[in-house]
Amino acid sequence: MILFVDGIDGSGKTTLIRHLCDALIRAGRPAYTAEPLWRYLDAITAPEQFGGWVTTSGGLDVAEALMTAMARRLDDLRGRDPQQPHVLLVDRGPKTVYASARAHAEQQRDKLAPVQALLAEAVRALQDSQPCVAVELSTGAALDVALPRIELAQAVTPRYLRYLHAFSEEMDAESDWPDLPAHRLSPSAPVDQNCRATVEALGRASSKDESYGQGREPRRS
Repeated sequence: MILFVDGIDGSGKTTLIRHLCDALIRAGRPAYTAEPLWRYLDAITAPEQFGGWVTTSGGLDVAEALMTAMARRLDDLRGRDPQQPHVLLVDRGPKTVYASARAHAEQQRDKLAPVQALLAEAVRALQDSQPCVAVELSTGAALDVALPRIELAQAVTPRYLRYLHAFSEEMDAESDWPDLPAHRLSPSAPVDQNCRATVEALGRASSKDESYGQGREPRRS
């Protein structure tokens, strides 16, 4: 099972994943974390380079690179054995990257159509080959919860604040994006509560996906 954890910056994705590993092991389900998204970005070679790359690059260039990197990441995940018993935890799922990229592109979102189509096809291909689900830290006013956390860790420039607002709006927007099955969580809830809800969601998803590898017909798009 592949579990994507979605949400804006500061919503608690990394914290949830860290606690989920222990919670899943206690529930009898070994868990591992997937390679981070930055490893699929050609422009950087270490996570600390990400901020500098974003601030010195054009918004459209960043958006296209993020979506392309996510498509490559999904292609790698598609090669897993779907019968593996462990849960693979993925920080920043397709919806997060899609919303983040559109926020970076700002007024040039219409130019993202080709790379959006590439990422959407990668999502569909993954769903056809792997049992996967997403949890989304987005119920309520996510930015109201996330912004004070971010401000404790770093300076929030006007440009970054504008991006965060656009990112939050994109996460909440209705679209024809090929979403994964998702369970929404509150970013303001205690992490233990969100862990329990996620373990329960995984249990439900696993029971629905027992047919993987047993002649399951692929999903039709």
